[in-house]
Amino acid sequence: MDRTAAARDIVSASASRLCLDMRFLTRAVLSLSTDVEEGEGAPRCDGRTVVFRADTVLESFREDPNSVTRDLAHCVLHCVLGHTSPANTPETDLAEDMLVEYVLDCLDTPHTSVPGRDDRVFVCERLFGKAGAPAVDLLSAVVAETSRWQLDLHRRMFVRDDHSARSGTDDAAWRELSQQVMAEVEGFVRDDEGRTTALMQILRIRNRRRYDYRSFLRKFMTRRTTVRESQTEFDPIYYTYGLSHYGNLPLIDSLEQSDTAMVDEFVIAVDTSGSTMRGPVVRFLEEAFDVLRQTGVGRDSNLHVIQCDDQVRSDDVVRSEGDLRRLVKGFELKGGGNTDFRPVFDYVDRLIEEGGFRNLRGLMYFTDGQGTYPTRRPSYDVAFVFCDDRYREHEVPPWAMRIVVRTEDLMADAPGDSRDP
Repeated sequence: MDRTAAARDIVSASASRLCLDMRFLTRAVLSLSTDVEEGEGAPRCDGRTVVFRADTVLESFREDPNSVTRDLAHCVLHCVLGHTSPANTPETDLAEDMLVEYVLDCLDTPHTSVPGRDDRVFVCERLFGKAGAPAVDLLSAVVAETSRWQLDLHRRMFVRDDHSARSGTDDAAWRELSQQVMAEVEGFVRDDEGRTTALMQILRIRNRRRYDYRSFLRKFMTRRTTVRESQTEFDPIYYTYGLSHYGNLPLIDSLEQSDTAMVDEFVIAVDTSGSTMRGPVVRFLEEAFDVLRQTGVGRDSNLHVIQCDDQVRSDDVVRSEGDLRRLVKGFELKGGGNTDFRPVFDYVDRLIEEGGFRNLRGLMYFTDGQGTYPTRRPSYDVAFVFCDDRYREHEVPPWAMRIVVRTEDLMADAPGDSRDP
C-alpha cells in the first residue's frame, strides 16, 4: 500500500472514531468530506472539505494515534463555531485556535486526547479571565497585548491547521448545524461531569440571537380611529370623475376617518448609573424615537422618558414630534449612582393610580448591567434592553423580555437613516 492510501485509511478511521467519541458532532463530521494529498503540511478546511497531507498524517499517527482525530475535530469545530475568515489578524487566528483546543481539552474524549492538556487549559482559563468571556473578539484583544515570546509559545501549543483555505462566509448550513449541535448537547448529553460546559458556553455566544428592539417597540402600537383623511382607501379616479361631470361634487369622497397604527402610551426608562455611557443611551433613544416618528405621535400621545439610577432622576413627557426633537437634542444623563430598577416601576404604578396613564402599553428599560428587580409582575408588558459587549448571561424575571444589543450594533449607522430628529 502506498503512503497516500495508508494516510486515507487513517483519516477515514479517525472520522469514525470522532463520531464515536462525540455523537453530537456526527452530522457535522459527515457534512465535511476528507481528502489526502502528497507531501507535508497542516490540514486545511474550506468549509466543505478537510485536506490532509499524507506524510504529516503518517508521522503524526506514528507519534500519537489520537493526533489525526484531534486535527479533524479541530477543523470540524472551527466550522461549527463560525470561524470562516481567511483574512484574520494573527491574534484572531490564534484566539480561534485557543477556543477550539480548549473545548476539545474540556471534552477530553478517548480518541481526541493529546499531551499537554493541563498546560493548555491553564493558559486559556487565565486569558479568558482577562477577556471576560470565551469569545473570539474579546480574547483576540487580550492576545494582542501578549508578549512576542508568549505568542510563539501559544502558537506551538494551540495551532493545528491552516486557515488560508477558508471560504470567508459563514454558511447558513453551518449556522444550522451549530444550533443543532447545541440542541443535542443541551438535550441529550447526560452524566458528562461538566465536560460539555465550555462547548455550550461558546455555542451560546456563537448562536446568540440579535434582537431587533425596533420590532419590539412596534408590538406596542395600538390601532385606533383618527379623524383624518385615509390616503390608503382614497380613490382619485372616482373623485376627479365626479368633479369633471358635476362641478364641485365628487362622485366618491375620501374617507374622513383612518385606522392608524400609533403609540398612545409608552415608557422608556434609562439606567443612568455610574457605568452607563452617554453615547449608547442617546443612540438608543434616537433609534426608539425614529420608530415613534414613523408610527406617529398623535395629539393624545403620552410617552414618558424616565431617567433612574437608584432613584428616579427625571421624567420627560413627550406629546409631539417637537418634544421628541427637543429631548434628543438636549439630552443629558442625570444620576450616576447604583442600579435599582424598582423605583421606576413604583413611580409608573403611582402615575397609573393617579390617572397619569389610561392604558399603558408597555415599558422598555435600557440598561448596561445588573440591578434589583420588582418582586411582582406589573400590569403592563416589560422588556429590559441590555447593552452588553461581554456576553454575560442576564437573568430577568419570568414576566419580562430580555433583549441584548452590542455597542457596535447600536452605534452603527443604518443605511439611509437620518440622525437629525
